[in-house]
Amino acid sequence: MKQSAIRNRVLRNPQSELERRARALARLPTEVEVEGETLHLVTFSLGEERYGVEIALVQGIHPLESQPWSRVPCTPGFIVGAVNIRGRIYSVMDIGRFLGLPPRPLSETAHVLLARSGEQGAVGEMELGILADDLPQVANVPLAEVQPSSAAISNPAQKYVRGVTADMLIILHLGRLLSDPAIIVHE
Repeated sequence: MKQSAIRNRVLRNPQSELERRARALARLPTEVEVEGETLHLVTFSLGEERYGVEIALVQGIHPLESQPWSRVPCTPGFIVGAVNIRGRIYSVMDIGRFLGLPPRPLSETAHVLLARSGEQGAVGEMELGILADDLPQVANVPLAEVQPSSAAISNPAQKYVRGVTADMLIILHLGRLLSDPAIIVHE
């Protein structure tokens, strides 16, 4: 619709235009929009890069500074430490370090995303805290906007990347990452 036609319609009856917009925003998404054409993500920053993971795998988000946590000796560099959240102990992983990004100091705004792959109590289920440099946000990304991972992503990290958006949001395949035996510490 042309701008002038929209402006004229709004000027003639602004209340009905506001009601029409409210109904459109309140409309429940169809099944196709929810599961087929839109990715529902939790997005977060690691240094200068932004990442997204499927919201269905994230069980909670907690500020790191308000949680009892400590570093764990003799663990790989990508394990930041362990955190106690509601009486349960979770390893905290720095995905950036695991994917080969340079180390960075913990920020005051760091948060932990509790992630789970697999069904609760099932064999192969993995629960883990993922470090985010800031407060994670929720985003809905149309699947059509997701491009295959580019050459800008390091080769070892390619297998964990589902795709990249035009604004350089790197969408991780969190299930594949959490099922990788390389993240399990056997010491």
